[in-house]
Amino acid sequence: MKTLLRTGIITLFAFATFLLSTTNVNAQSKSETDKTYIKIEVDGLSCPFCAYGLEKKLVQAGSKDVLIELEEGEATMSVSKDQQPTEEELQKIVKDAGFTPKEITFSSTPFKMKKDEK
Repeated sequence: MKTLLRTGIITLFAFATFLLSTTNVNAQSKSETDKTYIKIEVDGLSCPFCAYGLEKKLVQAGSKDVLIELEEGEATMSVSKDQQPTEEELQKIVKDAGFTPKEITFSSTPFKMKKDEK
């Protein structure tokens, strides 16, 4: 009887764990599809302190994951689709931070980072 009870509890626990992990994967997939990824080529990035100023401005635009690559002169970020700034808004943000915006690219998938390719 005790063995049957233990087996039942273990089976129930395994099933509950499976359901929770599946729910988490679905929620994560949904959150990934609700994002727009943005890459901004920026002229004038030369030091980490300058980059930090640009990062603060981009965070104010609604991004929580700004990544600036000084060597490449690029800023990448993601925003929720319902908070996506326009290209003109991004150009203004970059100019207000003291830099010259170049090409701005929007994507539904994350960009490959140059440092990840090495």
